[in-house]
Amino acid sequence: MIQLSSINLLNTSLMKALMDETIPFHDVMNAFGIRTHIVFNLPSTVLGFTYVSRRGNYYLLLNGNVNYRMQVKTFLHEIQHILNDMPRCGYIIGLNMERLELEDEADKVSEEILKYLTKAK
Repeated sequence: MIQLSSINLLNTSLMKALMDETIPFHDVMNAFGIRTHIVFNLPSTVLGFTYVSRRGNYYLLLNGNVNYRMQVKTFLHEIQHILNDMPRCGYIIGLNMERLELEDEADKVSEEILKYLTKAK
């Protein structure tokens, strides 16, 4: 089931522009106070990750070596963590966490939202 907070954030003209490729990731997330960067020095096993700085700023890094659709899916996955996991857990350590329940949930939510946004086009 899609988290309501995710839909509220993602059901905007900004997110639809992201799916249409008319606005870059960083412009969409800057509108919500989340700094997003496309990086090209991540290993292929890391599609992206999110962290909170000591100042409380959220950063979302996406692997620039994968196709756009995978970047969007990873982006949605990481937004799930920002909206629903980070406030609850405080912090999450580790890049190799794909077997955890919160990762499975973020994958499910990102897939559902991607389907939702694709249909809304």
